[in-house]
Amino acid sequence: MLAAPGNSPTLSLRLRILIVALLPLLVAVGLFAAYFAHRSTNEAESALTSKGRDSVRRLAEGIAFDLFTGNLPYVKRQMDLERHSIGAQSVAITDGQVWTLLSGAPGPLPDLKQAIPLQQRKERLYFFSHPVNPPTPQESDPYLEPMTKPHVPTAYVVISMTRMPVELTRSQVGLAAAGMAFLSISLALVLAWRLSGVVSEPLHEITRTVGLIAQGNLDERVQQDSPGELGMLQQGINQMASRLEENQRILAQRIEEATAELRAQKAQAESATLAKSRFLAAASHDLRQPLHALSLLVEALQERVPEGEAKRLADHIESSATTMENLLNALLDLSRLEAGVVEARPECFPLARVLDNLERQFAPVASVKGLRLIIHRSKVWVYSDPALLERILANLISNALRYTDTGGVLLGARRVQKDWLRLEVWDTGKGIPAEFQAKVFEEYFQLANPERHRDKGLGLGLAIVARLARLLGSSVQVRSRVDRGSCFDLRFSRCHAQRTDMPKPAARTLGVPLEHALVVFIDDDESILEAMAEVFGQWGVGLAAGEDADQVRRELDELGRKPDVILCDYRLKDGQTGIEAIAILQAAFGPVPAALITGDTAPETIQTLRKSGMPILHKPLKPAKLRAFLSHLLANPVSHIEP
Repeated sequence: MLAAPGNSPTLSLRLRILIVALLPLLVAVGLFAAYFAHRSTNEAESALTSKGRDSVRRLAEGIAFDLFTGNLPYVKRQMDLERHSIGAQSVAITDGQVWTLLSGAPGPLPDLKQAIPLQQRKERLYFFSHPVNPPTPQESDPYLEPMTKPHVPTAYVVISMTRMPVELTRSQVGLAAAGMAFLSISLALVLAWRLSGVVSEPLHEITRTVGLIAQGNLDERVQQDSPGELGMLQQGINQMASRLEENQRILAQRIEEATAELRAQKAQAESATLAKSRFLAAASHDLRQPLHALSLLVEALQERVPEGEAKRLADHIESSATTMENLLNALLDLSRLEAGVVEARPECFPLARVLDNLERQFAPVASVKGLRLIIHRSKVWVYSDPALLERILANLISNALRYTDTGGVLLGARRVQKDWLRLEVWDTGKGIPAEFQAKVFEEYFQLANPERHRDKGLGLGLAIVARLARLLGSSVQVRSRVDRGSCFDLRFSRCHAQRTDMPKPAARTLGVPLEHALVVFIDDDESILEAMAEVFGQWGVGLAAGEDADQVRRELDELGRKPDVILCDYRLKDGQTGIEAIAILQAAFGPVPAALITGDTAPETIQTLRKSGMPILHKPLKPAKLRAFLSHLLANPVSHIEP
């Protein structure tokens, strides 16, 4: 990704290269200029002081004789001459108290209150002094008195000189050094800028290409136009991009192949699941057909056989048929949940109502096994579907009683926080190992039934519980220890108790008594038709039975009577459905109450039956339940309650 122009990688890299290239030069030039400026200043200052000392000494020696002989005009001329020759500010003679002779301006002279040193510096002035000693005669001079003791100087020559030459030399050297430094740095800057461009531009191109490759543009390449290490780097980047592009192509191909394989496996799994569902639906339908006939025939047989061995065998046949019916009903419940036709109807109701029903249902079962069933009373109200909640708890209690040999089963409620309630079912059974606690909610999984004993079901009870719990917005949790027991719990929301008035008895429509009714029954299975005719004959109820709607309609036309109820199997011959057969008869005889009978558990079939809006009876159908349903339908012909 390219940066803004003011902060581009190229400019930043070039600046770093320039800094690296110029920093040593700047340090060297600075040190060089400082050295020569300091040296030149010292040399100028040394020359100035030497000049001052030589001048003051020369002047003091040159005027000594004239000063002591009183030839002051000559001394003054010598002072003026010396001042002009060396460019001094002033030249003066003092006796240590006052200035006796002066050449130049009096301002740049030292203070006479202090002892006069030979050399003194004050601000921008140098002061040089030298004592004036009287001449020492080398031969007898008649005009001079002979010196009998050392002479003490009584006069000093003082020369005042400015430091301007030193400052001027320093400025000139500084300007010269600055000029040389500027020229050197400018030349170095030009060379470094060109050199940095040669290095940074290929690096920037490499950086840009690497960034594009990192973004997925694996077809990007660097132009290989640099020699040396940069060229090798460009070549390496291109080789890396080529290998990445090839690896991406191979990886994409492998992903595509793996995706295709997964799709095939998914399709195969879906096909296997669909085949399993179709097989179970077909098997359920095919098993329910003879089981339905068997249930009807057993009912007729039990009313005809006397007491004794024949009665005992009939009871055993009924028990086996009931066990098979329970197994098939479990498959039906699972199919209905898969089809999504089970709807939750939540309401606010007292939990005690469900608990009382469960105690009446399972207390005899627990007593027969010698177990204790403890159901703690609770006054809380729960917001849920009471029928589905009772079904969940019934499955859990039934499962607990089935796998508990000693001890008992406990059902209780615990308040959780403010608005929640947890229902728990405890047992003292065999327990569930930790590695199987998640699998017990899978379909057809049974932990302790390797022989697949029919009394232990198909392994669908907990799977149905889990799906019903999800339908109610909850989930089932299990805690268990081997040989210690298990606990299943669910959580539901609480609600406030509501005052309910006693419902008024619904107005009942007086229908035709069952003994005087005419029932139409359509089924393409001859054994079921014969069994149904046998049962209805024992009840004394009129029956018009046939394999399709046209056959029954012709029979009704011969009887010259309108049917009171229509019972029709969903699957009929030649692809006709019970819904179509009922429509034909209702078109011929008016809105006759009707119900569908089916042994099919396929989810799509259950959805279709549900959409018809007619009551549905599932095979196998016990005669007592069928009779109760017919009586209810005849008394309330507008009812569409699904039993």
